[in-house]
Amino acid sequence: MKNEILHVWLQLALGISSRLAREILQRFESIADVYNCDDFSFLGKDREKYIKRLESKDTSDAFEVVKRCEAIGARIIGFFDEYYPSGLRNIESPPVALYAIGVLKNLNTIPKIAVVGTRKMSDYGRNIAESFSHDFVKSGACVVSGLAKGVDLAAHRGAVMAGGYTVGVLGTPIGTIYPAENEKAFRVLYERGLVISEMYPGCPRTRADFPNRNRIISGMSDAVVIAEAGEGSGSLITAQYAISQGKTVFAVPGTIGAENAGTNGLIKKGVPPATSSFDVISPLSLEYPTKIKPYEYASAPVLDPRQTAERSAAKPLLKSTEQKKEDLPAESVPLAEKASSGNVSERITKLLRESAKPLSADELAAKTGINITDILTELTMLEIDGEVVASVGGRYSSSKR
Repeated sequence: MKNEILHVWLQLALGISSRLAREILQRFESIADVYNCDDFSFLGKDREKYIKRLESKDTSDAFEVVKRCEAIGARIIGFFDEYYPSGLRNIESPPVALYAIGVLKNLNTIPKIAVVGTRKMSDYGRNIAESFSHDFVKSGACVVSGLAKGVDLAAHRGAVMAGGYTVGVLGTPIGTIYPAENEKAFRVLYERGLVISEMYPGCPRTRADFPNRNRIISGMSDAVVIAEAGEGSGSLITAQYAISQGKTVFAVPGTIGAENAGTNGLIKKGVPPATSSFDVISPLSLEYPTKIKPYEYASAPVLDPRQTAERSAAKPLLKSTEQKKEDLPAESVPLAEKASSGNVSERITKLLRESAKPLSADELAAKTGINITDILTELTMLEIDGEVVASVGGRYSSSKR
């Protein structure tokens, strides 16, 4: 029997986010060994209902789940599979199976940084999430977040703008787009990144789904950054999980007040502050010396948390102090410096608003003199933000004519 069916069978027998999962999975060397076990009495008499499910060996529901996954193009990554994030194997309630849509890579070979925060972000929070994520990707890391409104979406956006790989971890069943207005962001990650969930298609929902999701975000990541959080932000749950899992957690300091009460509170409790992306990247370079290159792309410190404009003053930390910005390839120039040289998004949207007909990416590149790769990336982001509309033939028009 296929490993994916057996992993789903075990997950269904135990339930989503089960605390029994670790006790069982760490006792066996393969999912086949779990299935072939005839005596689960080691779980104790108070767990008799689970013992009966496990010893019945009924895989009919698991076959049904596998069919649902095939119907929407979702992959099943089991606990014993090579592509299962190794950091999750040691958390308190490891997912027995993960369900994924998108570009599947071996995440165990990639440095992973979680960037999370409030859904009700300020301009400052957006700037931090986007610029830090951009720098993380340019330094060789993958950005992990929750594909929710606010900071999560800004983190994914910054990673995509840098041309990098990003992973969205859902608190909803795989294949479910929530919130609905994030549909374009989901589509982008399906094509360029990865969307994962421990919840199979059609999985029953509970109030604990999103808090449970947070343990996966922190568990699979090497470091966690809380970009902006109020006192009741769900991202503080992610921070708590990360600390209990022994992960490195950073909080970005903000102005005094409700918007940053959560992040400032973490710092008061001893969580190290991150005043630049370099603060996060630098420690990871020791763990991934051939993967992380912090001195090439990391941004200058954000000295004033009230600064919400583009980081026009930011300068790349170059390997050579004599190297000039003009000598850098276009993709090496930090996000803020690209934006400050004419603001790509504003120039694109202005052209589209003024154009009598939809324009192609090539036409926009010719009219602006901007690299076609940057044009395509920005068009994708503007689609996500609802600023432009794509039509047949790869042409674009403004949504605000």
